[in-house]
Parts: sequence; structure tokens; C-alpha cells
Amino acid sequence: MKNLLTISILAFLTSCGGKVSDSSVNILEELSYTIDTVMVNSGEDFLNLSGGLGEYGLSRDKTRLFFFESKPPKLVEVDLEKMKVLKKTEFEVEGPDGMGSYVSKMEIGPNGNLFLNSYVTTGIFNQNGNKIQDLKFVPSGIDTALAQNYRALYFRAVYDFENRKIFTQPTFQDAGEYSLFILNPETQSARSLPIPKMKIVDDYSGTLLSESGMISFYGVGAYFTFFPGELFVTTSAMSGIYRYNTQTEKLEFIDIQHKTVPNKMDFELIKNPTEVAQISENQTKIFEHINYWELMWDDSRKMYFRFGVKTFEGEFKDDPYTLEPYLFAYDKDFNVLGETKVERLTSVPSSSFFKDGKLYSYVNIEDELGFAVFTFNF
Repeated sequence: MKNLLTISILAFLTSCGGKVSDSSVNILEELSYTIDTVMVNSGEDFLNLSGGLGEYGLSRDKTRLFFFESKPPKLVEVDLEKMKVLKKTEFEVEGPDGMGSYVSKMEIGPNGNLFLNSYVTTGIFNQNGNKIQDLKFVPSGIDTALAQNYRALYFRAVYDFENRKIFTQPTFQDAGEYSLFILNPETQSARSLPIPKMKIVDDYSGTLLSESGMISFYGVGAYFTFFPGELFVTTSAMSGIYRYNTQTEKLEFIDIQHKTVPNKMDFELIKNPTEVAQISENQTKIFEHINYWELMWDDSRKMYFRFGVKTFEGEFKDDPYTLEPYLFAYDKDFNVLGETKVERLTSVPSSSFFKDGKLYSYVNIEDELGFAVFTFNF
């Protein structure tokens, strides 16, 4: 293990704000951290990392990581304790056990089975590549046209292994409403819960189809994140989040309030752009605003974390982008415990997860699988 860097960071502002917290203590005010790099031993085989990790899954105890190589798709199992590849298993692209050429969502169940979602399939597979259960069906209880539109209904689907429910959020254009849809494969039914504040995703997204058939777009991210017993619906356009408790079936919006950065996007874009330059101008405005990343749970501290980032273009066309990253910390009720601008961090960790109190982030080390391991001290 090679220690690359130790940085001590002082937050440029000394207070933080919470959802309903009275505390003025910012636990990240004097954050320091180290970054180590670890490399995974792939053995005698070569790992195809052309697509990075892509969609990946973790075992419940976070000792195993799974992801797919492509062309042909192979499930790679990594031992995160010994940092070595355990095995690779080829999956079928087409046919009864076909998973498709690209997986848009993967989750690992408590017994090791996989939920895979793609344009081709939505179902449960075992680790040998056999489809155990096809989860696509035409549910009752919702609009008939939407129920029969597999692409719209299942495009962003995630699966709750404990309660055997499917969660999805079709686009407004397809559903006619901003709602979280809950599908029950056992009863072949569905219901919806309103999430109106997710309209902000459409407010800051748009496309342009040129005469040559090229599609240009601008937009903000939207995320479905599962933690034990909870599903979160979030977007990079605002700090507030929707939380759904899978046991009580209660959905709530939590209006998280930070003090050092804006809490939602509130600026004018060029409406109905007709030129690629206008699309680019809109995207530049979005990038320069704080964009909130997906939530992460640190079980050792019983705290949620997430990054945020502002991105600025260089003065000239070929100049590199400049990042302004932030780190936020919350308690289990999403009171803000800390927020800080992270100086000298040149890239925001991606494909990241907490394990044993440390943040693991995928890195490609000379075409070998590796992780940057962050140890936070505060």
C-alpha cells in the first residue's frame, strides 16, 4: 500500500446548518484525510476495464464486490479483504437467460443473487448466469398505457430483496406525474406516491435534435439509492431528498439546509434552445452551480455523507476543467453535521462506498483495478 498524500484542510466558513438542528458545530471544520492506493490482484487473467466498474454491487458485509466486464459480459467477483479477483463468470446476452449488452442497475441480494436491469431484462439471476425470476409484468392499478410500456416503467427500476418490491420513477412525459411507482410482482399490481419536487430535474434538463440527427442535451443527475430499510430519491439539482421507509411504507421529503452553498438550483436557462451553443451555455451554468452527488452511508459512524461539486471551464477551449469539491455530513435524521470545501482535491471520488469507516473509490492503475482509500479524520 502506497501512501500518496496527506492533506490538512481548513473550511473557509466555520458554521454549518441542519434540517432542524440547533447545533452550530461543524465537524468537518478542520477535516484532514489521507489517501492510500490499493491494487487488486487479477491473477493470470486480464481485466477489461474499458468501461470502469460501471454498475457494481456489494455483498451485505462489504467483503465482496461484483461488476461486469463487457464483450462478452462476465461477472467479476472481487475479495475486498484480500484484494484479489476470485472468479469471472460469463453471462448470456440474449436468450432465456439473456442479460443484455449493458446493465443499467445491479444489486446483490442477501443470498448472493443478483438483480439486473437493462433494456433486455429486469430480473433475478444467480451468480452462474441463470435467470431465476423474470420481474417484468403488466401491473394493475396504474394507467394502462404506462403499465404496458416496459421501457418507460422499468428503465430506472431498482429492487428491494427484503420486501420483494420494485421501485421506479418513469419520466413525466411517460407517466404524466412526478411519482415514485411501487410494483408488487406477487400481486401483479402497482401504486404511486407523489414526489413533486423532482420536477426540478425536468426544469434543468433539455435536448436538441439537429437536422443531421445528432442529439445534444443538458441536464442534472437523478439517483435511486438503497440502504437497508430505506430508499432515497435524490437529484444533483437540490440538497433536499425523498426518503421512503420500506417497513412503514412512509414517504417523506427532507429539506436539508446548508449554510455554505446554495440548496437548490434557481437560475435562468435558455428556454427551448435551437442551437448547440445554447445547449452548451445551459450546461455550463448547471456545472458552475453546486451539483449534489449520491448519498453514501458510513455504518461505522452511523452517518450519511455526500460530495458536491462546482465545475468551471478553462479560459480557452482546450484548457482543463477546474473543480471546486465539497463534502457534507449528516446524522441519521439528516441534520447537517458538517460541510466543507475540499481544497486541492483534483477529482471527486466516483464509484465510491464506505467500508470499515474508510471511503473506497475506484481508480484505474495502468489498466489494473485499484481503489483510492480515503481515511477521514475530524
